[in-house]
Amino acid sequence: MTTDSPSRRSEAGPSIHVVRARKLLLAGLAGGLAATLICLLVFGTTGGARGLGSAALGAGMVLFFYAVGQLVMVAFADAGARTLLSVSMASYTGRVVILGLILMVVDRHRDSWHWLDAMTVFIATIAVVAGWLIVEVFMFTRLRIGSYDQGYKDPQAGNPGSGDR
Repeated sequence: MTTDSPSRRSEAGPSIHVVRARKLLLAGLAGGLAATLICLLVFGTTGGARGLGSAALGAGMVLFFYAVGQLVMVAFADAGARTLLSVSMASYTGRVVILGLILMVVDRHRDSWHWLDAMTVFIATIAVVAGWLIVEVFMFTRLRIGSYDQGYKDPQAGNPGSGDR
């Protein structure tokens, strides 16, 4: 068993980065699903089938967007910073394009979507985003990520001829 660093995957199991990313995914998903259930109950009760369908559409889009994003972060949790940034930006761009296409189709076939209530979609979307983020941030505060601060080192101190200022 040879690894380059402690953060890389070993035979003992996934690295701490993957474990943390999974915890964030599961926490966010739990918050998003809880908010989804609340929205489906409220809008299904107050708006009937139209409210239920509209809330389900808004919640489904949010759950897809966030779940795919977090799954990408889990898959690349051990990658270097540049790779992780590139992959996350590509994932984000792809998800935005997919959601944009969905909204374009809905807009183009507006007559077929007469059952859709735009305000319910909007409120459900905001509620599920808030549910996902609140629980994810709560979990993030519980991950016990160590931090340390090294003392200041003057970059000129080791150079000959830097002199006192």
